[in-house]
Amino acid sequence: MCLSAELRIEQQERFLRKSLFEICLSTCHNTLMSPIAVTAVYKFLPLRKEELPVLQKELTAFGKEHGMRGLTLLAEEGVNATVCGKPEVIEEWKTLLTKHFGEMVCKDSEAEELVFPRWFVKIRTEIVGLKKSEIRPDGRYQHLTPEEWDKMMEEEDIVVLDARNIYETDIGMFEGAVDPRLREFSDFPEYVKTCGISKDKKVLMYCTGGIRCEKALIEMEQQGYEHVYQLEGGILAYLKKFPHRKFKGECFIFDHRTALDQELKQSSRYRTCPHCGDPGDIEISCTRCDQKKTICAKCHEREERRTCSKDCRNRLLGMVPGTKATVS
Repeated sequence: MCLSAELRIEQQERFLRKSLFEICLSTCHNTLMSPIAVTAVYKFLPLRKEELPVLQKELTAFGKEHGMRGLTLLAEEGVNATVCGKPEVIEEWKTLLTKHFGEMVCKDSEAEELVFPRWFVKIRTEIVGLKKSEIRPDGRYQHLTPEEWDKMMEEEDIVVLDARNIYETDIGMFEGAVDPRLREFSDFPEYVKTCGISKDKKVLMYCTGGIRCEKALIEMEQQGYEHVYQLEGGILAYLKKFPHRKFKGECFIFDHRTALDQELKQSSRYRTCPHCGDPGDIEISCTRCDQKKTICAKCHEREERRTCSKDCRNRLLGMVPGTKATVS
């Protein structure tokens, strides 16, 4: 399972523990100064199987000791982490990662509060889930800096390809980009087989922070594509250099903020749908308790999901049709 899928599951579980999570955030808000630093980082490098539990223990202890939140994945192919905490702690975290894994490129942003409910360091077979562990990127390969990407997008004979999932592309994409409509990243190899993109075309590929493209590019090359390039640092790196330019809309992220706007600030439009975890921008009054909530368009089409939570939805389905609950 890739980091994005892990974080998505964590995101959905949050709604089942809403009260506990809010208490946690309230406590942390009183002890941590805003803003909270958020950083995402990955690196493909060979790690020995026997050293993974040792690294897991050390990183877990560091995060717990310093009040961090987030998820770090370790595998024999490398490390992938998206975490948050006090700015000074995040700087210490980066130093610790550099000590173990060498120089790494971090995508940084800020938040007003902790954007993950818990702290985990997990061992996996892959740090991003293409479900093809034999594909192992090795170093910087076919990368375009945001400046190079922006210039190359002006060329005529290119294909810009989004390597993200449906719920991500629905709220923002590069202008003119092809949307594969992936339900999960592991669907990408099958998409390439049937996509119809000419193999002599120059393909510019991107994702949120770059990690998915590292493997997706190699997959395309293995299927016969010879001119594939990837946006170094992904959308996050591009927006830091070129806000309000060629990327249109907002960038979905796998944490409490749901999405980042063109200025890499928390979205004022989108919130995480309490029913499916997708980004939503439709405000409703809960059919059961009248609480205001934002849900996605897909769930809004289903009357029983016009509720503020799964709990209210389930209680509503158990009620006599036409009645309304009383808020106690």
